[in-house]
Amino acid sequence: MEKYFWFGKHRPLIKSNCMKQHSKLLSSTIFLLFTILSSCQKEVKKLIVKEPNTAIVNNNQPDKPGFAANGMVMYWNEKAATVLSTHTNPGSDSRSFAIIEIAVHDALNNITPKYERYAFNERDHLADPDAAVASAAYWSIKGLNKQGSFPVDLWYTESLAKIPNGQSKELGIALGKASAESIIANRANDGISQVILRSLFPPDGDEPGEFRSVLPESDPALNLPHFKYVPNWGTVMRPFVTQNNYQFRPAGPYPVNSAAYTADYNEVKSKGALTGSTRTVDEDTLSKFWSDVRHHIVWNDFTRAIIATKNIDAWKTARLFALIHTAMADGASAMFEAKYHFYYWRPETAIRIADDGNPDTVSDSTWLPNVIGTPQANPAMNIYTPRVPEYPSGPGILGGITGQVLQSFFGTDIISVDITSLKLPGVILHYNSIAKAVSDNSISKIFTGWYFRKAAIDGEEQGRQIGNYVLNNHFRPIDE
Repeated sequence: MEKYFWFGKHRPLIKSNCMKQHSKLLSSTIFLLFTILSSCQKEVKKLIVKEPNTAIVNNNQPDKPGFAANGMVMYWNEKAATVLSTHTNPGSDSRSFAIIEIAVHDALNNITPKYERYAFNERDHLADPDAAVASAAYWSIKGLNKQGSFPVDLWYTESLAKIPNGQSKELGIALGKASAESIIANRANDGISQVILRSLFPPDGDEPGEFRSVLPESDPALNLPHFKYVPNWGTVMRPFVTQNNYQFRPAGPYPVNSAAYTADYNEVKSKGALTGSTRTVDEDTLSKFWSDVRHHIVWNDFTRAIIATKNIDAWKTARLFALIHTAMADGASAMFEAKYHFYYWRPETAIRIADDGNPDTVSDSTWLPNVIGTPQANPAMNIYTPRVPEYPSGPGILGGITGQVLQSFFGTDIISVDITSLKLPGVILHYNSIAKAVSDNSISKIFTGWYFRKAAIDGEEQGRQIGNYVLNNHFRPIDE
């Protein structure tokens, strides 16, 4: 180091008063340098002390705020489908599923806002996303009292056990519960308490084309009351997103004396008959494969199959489920509104009595639909046809909704998925097109004997309109 001294060994040593002065200056300089270095070292120590404290605070934050894998969202979506697997009616089924998925969506978007929230707005960016998802789904299921005998508490405990303990986890749990409570409160007065599950009103029609009760109620030998099922759902239920339940009401069924009606009548009479039908092997397969009346489960499974082929995060996955199930809830309400508005008869009624004044429609009093909608232990009590008016097709509406949302969400109709059906075990259908799956679902109801073609086509179009409206008016991307 001495070579850096300006008077070191590389210069001659001078003994003089000047040297003494230089010695004093050297001492002063060394002292000053020592003081400065000591001061710097103290300052460095202060910085080092602060670093660990900062790390302790940040240790409770998600590693990547704003991103999380979709595993927990998919897990609780599957659990929601499990607890909602018992069919009640399309309105109740889809309403419950929508509430659960909205709670999950809102919880995530209060951690890092990416999409519009629906009912809950209480930001907490330190909350753990997985904890928030599990808590939102769990407390929604519990709040709706949909857990039944399923081990929902165990599922919840196991979900949380996979998340490291800490403040972030606790914040996520609290956030998820608050999100669930918020959407349940939002829908508390949506009309659900006013719904009439069954009623003798409106009475059976007596004019050509008017709805009459179907089997077994229509069998005079049984003398059963002619109940109408959820007749006021479409008038009392407040939609989630659409303006009202008749916003996209279709034009209506064909007049029974028209040529178009005659063509539809003869088609379903032939293609949808239990015996003596003209169905092809493929048409018969479709009739049974797509006959599951739990539409919320059918289309949720289809959506999951597509998600499995994609690489999307928790936020996008939660948004997609919220879009589909919210739109399906509004679609079910629109379906009931239109069905009781038009009050149109089922093929089962039309063909068995053919009381329509149309000379080109020939009755068959023994005709039965190909698929029994709800089999009973006593065959005389079999429910062949869904016991609500025919037009428009509910399956067509809910399939059209899902197709529209999926195509718009992913920006393509092209897929490659294999799907199965509870109604036809062991059979796997492969689809390369979303539209093809939607169309097969709609048209298959002709082959079951449940719907005329007009109802199937118009229902699917109504569903597409509802799906498009929900997509463009809620859960949209935001920039905060």
